[in-house]
Amino acid sequence: MGSKMRICSTCGGRGQVMRTEQTPFGLFSQVSVCPNCGGDGEVISEYCRKCSGKGCIRVKKNIKGQGPSRSQCRQYSKSSRRGLQGSFDLIVLFVTGTEDSCDTDQDGPLGDLYVYLDVEEITGIQRDGINLTSTISISYVDAILGTAVKVKTVEGTSELQIPPGTQPGDVLVLAKKGAPKLNKPSIRGDHLFTIKVTIPKRISTKERELLEELATMSDKNITRSRTRPKTQPATARVQEREEETVSETTEESTDQNDPWQKLKDFAGSVANGALKWLKDNL
Repeated sequence: MGSKMRICSTCGGRGQVMRTEQTPFGLFSQVSVCPNCGGDGEVISEYCRKCSGKGCIRVKKNIKGQGPSRSQCRQYSKSSRRGLQGSFDLIVLFVTGTEDSCDTDQDGPLGDLYVYLDVEEITGIQRDGINLTSTISISYVDAILGTAVKVKTVEGTSELQIPPGTQPGDVLVLAKKGAPKLNKPSIRGDHLFTIKVTIPKRISTKERELLEELATMSDKNITRSRTRPKTQPATARVQEREEETVSETTEESTDQNDPWQKLKDFAGSVANGALKWLKDNL
């Protein structure tokens, strides 16, 4: 290995030293770790040029690991027996990170390597638990008439049906296009699409004419619905007829009490009597 070891002369290979002090109460003995060998019982007589006598070196090594489905940021994955040989573990921040490697025969099992995952998001797709969310823009014509648009998902391009009459802010769902549930890959979330309707700031003359015609038709339909005669119930019709009858009777009684009407009636009866007399005598 390039390093020669010898027994520590301070502790005699025990790794501990005993210190005895005289106190008023008697002798006091204290056992502590050997300051020369650090408790190993051995010291390096000839240092290795590669490790400078530290007994281990730091190297960079690429490790292939399988990240679990539905992994999230700052979630770690454990790779057994990939850490330093000894009584401690190595924690790194990236999948392709650094790993310490010892070139000595220290006792103890190999430690574990904890890999923290930094999930890179796809542009236009956000994550909400096991569901994915996106926002898509459509024209006002497509919102009125309905259409089918191509959308980006984690599995590639899919087709999303836009039903007629879609309103701004409506949420359409592509089922089973989200992230799988942790430790249950058969259960997947949905991909939710929020609709944004684009209103143009400039339109052509022909488009304006068509929109104005559409607005006129819409206003006519609203006016017709407002002026449509309502069907009166039978009791109301009977009441109206009774009111008309009372009105006619009142007019007749008023005409009978009028003196001019009496004079007209008298003149008419006289004229009728004269005509009858002439017919009988001529």
